[in-house]
Amino acid sequence: MMNLDLYAKIEPLIGFYEAYEELYDVYEELLKEIEPKTLLDVGCGNGNFLKRLDYLDAKGIDISPKMVEIAKQKGLDVSCQKIEENSQKFDVITAIADVLNYLDENSLQSFLKAVKNSLNHDGYFICDVNTLYGFSEVADGVMINEDDNGFLGVEAEFLDGELVTDFTYFERKNDCHKKFQWRIRQFYHEIKTIEKLLGMKLVKTKDINLFSEDEFDKVVLVFLKN
Repeated sequence: MMNLDLYAKIEPLIGFYEAYEELYDVYEELLKEIEPKTLLDVGCGNGNFLKRLDYLDAKGIDISPKMVEIAKQKGLDVSCQKIEENSQKFDVITAIADVLNYLDENSLQSFLKAVKNSLNHDGYFICDVNTLYGFSEVADGVMINEDDNGFLGVEAEFLDGELVTDFTYFERKNDCHKKFQWRIRQFYHEIKTIEKLLGMKLVKTKDINLFSEDEFDKVVLVFLKN
């Protein structure tokens, strides 16, 4: 299980902010086509996507108290909970930046059932997942980075449909360093599996390149509940 509060500390060192802004652009274009009134962003993280949506009644949820705290400081309507705990209905639900890939198939089934139950009739679920290329050629490997707050090492290996990533972070505290180590797992999911578990119609897909110029490393999926 990923330590989400620690992830909040190291997120600037991973360097995904610029790529995420490109991903948010794709989601916003899709939302302009749908023109929803209400939206729930599941796994809203630091709230940077929600911050764009001041023209909507948009809410966010995340299971990391630290991420929720960061998002609330931006004046956003967010809460710390799982989608399975939600009791409201929305026109659109989004799950951005690998949310589904952090779930094994059992957890994915529970998650998608809760998503469907949380949508209005004719509501949309928009999500993205990593492609095989994104896992095997982009995510697999080693990364090292540091800033004034600490030093981060990341080692990832993709094998048999699962990406295992080990993080080692040395946080600077005055003249000392505090060491953190943890492991996360991500899972490759075929689109047809997601569609079957969700039980909604896949109405659009959009292949995108966030981290590679050679092949698509991610695909955005749009599902309709009717």
